[in-house]
Amino acid sequence: MSVLEERYRRWLRLLPASYRAEREEEMVSAFLEGARSGRAGHDDQHPRLLEIASVAALALRLRLGGPGSPPGSYLWGESVRLAALLGLVFWTMIGSLYFGQAVLTYAVPADALPDGVMGIGDAGSPERGRLVLAELSSLLWAAGLGALVSGRHRAAKAAALAALVVPQVLVPPFAGGWDSAARWACSVLPAVVTVLALALGHHRDAPPSRLPARRAVRVLAFPVAVGVLLAVVVGVLGAATRAGAGPAGLLLQAWMWLDPTGLACLSLLGVTVWCVARRASGRASGRAAVPQAPAAAILTVPVVLARAGTLPADMTGVIGLAATLQLVVLLACGLTLAAIGMRALRAAGGGPSAARGTRPADAG
Repeated sequence: MSVLEERYRRWLRLLPASYRAEREEEMVSAFLEGARSGRAGHDDQHPRLLEIASVAALALRLRLGGPGSPPGSYLWGESVRLAALLGLVFWTMIGSLYFGQAVLTYAVPADALPDGVMGIGDAGSPERGRLVLAELSSLLWAAGLGALVSGRHRAAKAAALAALVVPQVLVPPFAGGWDSAARWACSVLPAVVTVLALALGHHRDAPPSRLPARRAVRVLAFPVAVGVLLAVVVGVLGAATRAGAGPAGLLLQAWMWLDPTGLACLSLLGVTVWCVARRASGRASGRAAVPQAPAAAILTVPVVLARAGTLPADMTGVIGLAATLQLVVLLACGLTLAAIGMRALRAAGGGPSAARGTRPADAG
C-alpha cells in the first residue's frame, strides 16, 4: 500500500462501515487512477481538497439518509430535517416580532409616537435606512419557511442564509474587541445551526418537504401571528416601563424572557413538556414520533451556548437571576430531550451503532 492509498483510506473512514465494505476498493482505485494522471509517484502526494470534500459530503448524505436508507441513518436524517423546520418556525416568529417593532417605531408619524419612543438616526439618513432594511430582512426567515413547506429546498436555503447574513452586513454587530466578538458569535449560533441543519438535512436523497396546502399555510401563519402578537406585547411592556408602572424588577425579568434567547428557552420548554407528556401517555410509540425529541435537542445545544456566552457581568441582580434560571431550564430541557430521543431511536433501531448507509452513490 502506497502512502497516498493509505491517506485515501483514512479519509474514507468517514463513510459508514457497510458502505465501505461494498465500495471502498472501487473508490480507492478511482482516486489512485486520477492521481496517476497528475505525476508519477504517490508517496509525496495528498488527497485533493475537492476529493476530501466529496467524501465528507457523501458521508453526511449517507448518515442523514432519506427513504430507502437503513433505519438508523433515516431517523437521524429526519431529526436534522425536523430541527431545520422547527428552527425556521422559531426564527420566522422572531422575524415577525422584529418587523412589528420596526413598523411601530419607524412607520408611525413622529408626533404620534409615545413619549420616549424614537428611531435610531435621523429620518432619511443612511444610518436609519440600513437599520430599517436590517429589520425588514428578518422576514426572509418567513420566505425560507414558506419555500421549505412548498418543497423548494434550494430557495429555502438561499432565503435562510440571506436572513442570517444580510442583517450582519447592514448593521455591523460589534465594534469592540474579542469579548464583543465572542458574545456576538454566541448570540448568532442558534440561527447558524438552523441554517446548517437545513443545508445538511435536505440533500438530494432527502424526502420531499412539500406539505399539503392547508397545512403549509398553518405552519407559516402560526409563527407570523405569534410574532406580531409579541410585537404588541413588547410595545405594551415598553410603555409600562417608560411610565414607571409596576415593580422595576418584575419589568426587567419580563424583558429578559422576550429577547431571542429567552423566547427560545420558553419554546424549548414547551416542546420538552409536550414530548414528556406524549411519552407518558404512550402516544410517542412508532417511527413517526421519534425525530421530535432529538430534533429539539439539536436546537437546545446552541441556545445553551448562546445563553452561557452572553451572561451579564453582574450575576447578583434581577437580570443575573433571570439569566441563571434560563440556563438551568435549558440544561434540564436538553438533557430530557436527549434522553427521550436516544431511547426512542434505540427502540426503533436507530441508535448510534445502527447509523449506517447503503444507498449507492458516487464520490462526486
